[in-house]
Amino acid sequence: MFKRLTVLILVLALLSACQTTVQVEDKPQIMVSLFPQYDIIRQIAQDKVEVELFLPAGSEPHSYEPSASTLMKIVEADLFVYSSDELEPWVKRLVEGNASEDLIVLDASNGITLLEADHGHEGEDEDEEELAFDPHYWLDPQNMIIMSESIRDALIEIDPENEAFYIENANSYIASLKELDSNWQDLFDRAQLNQIIYGGHFAFGYLSHRFGLEILSPYSGYAPDAEPSAQALAGLMDVLAEKEINVIFYEELIDPRVARIIAEQAKVKIEVLHGAHNLNAEEMQAGWTYVSIMEDNIEKLKEALRYE
Repeated sequence: MFKRLTVLILVLALLSACQTTVQVEDKPQIMVSLFPQYDIIRQIAQDKVEVELFLPAGSEPHSYEPSASTLMKIVEADLFVYSSDELEPWVKRLVEGNASEDLIVLDASNGITLLEADHGHEGEDEDEEELAFDPHYWLDPQNMIIMSESIRDALIEIDPENEAFYIENANSYIASLKELDSNWQDLFDRAQLNQIIYGGHFAFGYLSHRFGLEILSPYSGYAPDAEPSAQALAGLMDVLAEKEINVIFYEELIDPRVARIIAEQAKVKIEVLHGAHNLNAEEMQAGWTYVSIMEDNIEKLKEALRYE
């Protein structure tokens, strides 16, 4: 993956050097790599900017490779918001020597305390390195608040004329995140269980760490294309036999084959527990938001954790 990106970045540098005209846009142009950051910008900036989530609908972000045209859009934008160096290590190489002087690049994880990774990503490309930190920080609403403040400040920097608008909308959005955070706290305060089985890679580490939720998964690490071992599957079946677990959760955007196998053997139902990495086309069309996704997760977990 990284070798291919290096070639694309070199091509991009040549294209940038040859470009002689600059297109002037009425609204600030923003490029975003992941849905949570995209949704924050939608809530705060609304129609004051042109924002593009360049991760295609329904795509899994861990294996995504940006195209040359996407890279060109990024370096020509006013603001580029990416998730972290952990999830997108190609960003630094892209912006060095290619971006315009006016481009503001925001690492959305700035100011957030990242958890050390329990397991590294097991990438298919031999050039990929294991992750030092868990990149799924947005699943804790408190981190979403920090990220919203960073994005608000970046919006003001590129568009100071609308500062009051961005501040007002950011305050409103942060209030909704605080309410969501309160709902998470209420769930775990009143839950009778603290354990779920999750047929996906380990994306919910921040919720697990903060609220003491024990997540049992047959997968090792974060890689969405990893295959669980027979030993791990057998261990989960033993847990199901010992405890009265009535739901097996699976991850959005991946084949729920493993979760379905476990559920069929244990005669329990399966439900998606959405990690908000990205939306498919139908979810995007329906207007799903980060908050609505998390509220739906809470309702599903109420049943699994025996909320009273």
